[in-house]
Amino acid sequence: MKECPIVDPQLEQKLKEVCPKIVLASQSPNRRSVLEHAGLTVIAKPQDIVEVCNETEPAKVVMSLSRQKLDSYLKSADFDPSLVAVGIDTLVFLDGKLMGKPKDKSHAYSMIRAFSGRWHEVYSGLSVYQPKTQEVTTLSDVSRVRFAELSEQQITWYVETGDPMGAAGSYKIQSNGYKIIEEIQGSFSNIIGIPLERLIEKLS
Repeated sequence: MKECPIVDPQLEQKLKEVCPKIVLASQSPNRRSVLEHAGLTVIAKPQDIVEVCNETEPAKVVMSLSRQKLDSYLKSADFDPSLVAVGIDTLVFLDGKLMGKPKDKSHAYSMIRAFSGRWHEVYSGLSVYQPKTQEVTTLSDVSRVRFAELSEQQITWYVETGDPMGAAGSYKIQSNGYKIIEEIQGSFSNIIGIPLERLIEKLS
């Protein structure tokens, strides 16, 4: 797969128009980077919560977790009712199992090996607080990703780049991950961890 810009120029312009400043209720540096690449002023407000979810369907799981993050911010002393705020959660789905961040290099290796030559889905839940209406909207998005057939050496190389740690599914498409991916279907930014198209849709 050829390297892609983190944010499509057309999305950049639309985001600047609908939301020049945003509160991100997340500690993810990837999500913050995506929004900053789009030219937004990002106020990061990480929420230290215990994620509890009784859902089993991937879309419902990420929606529930994203809402928990946003609700935590909305109830905090840091809450600014004049600014757009978002809570986001992203998980990878393969063979009926949801895959989060790897525990260590060995765990990352096993994840990447499972993806080799196959399609999987990336689900993101997005909860958005809109100041004009003081309402919260929660939605989900899904993208499909197909990895190339990878040798043991290629997997080892990728794990040693450091990309997998801290990333859902053990890869970062915007870093070195695109080199081991053959094809994607759906939103590129969603695979990074924030579905910009859906965010724009809700804020427009």
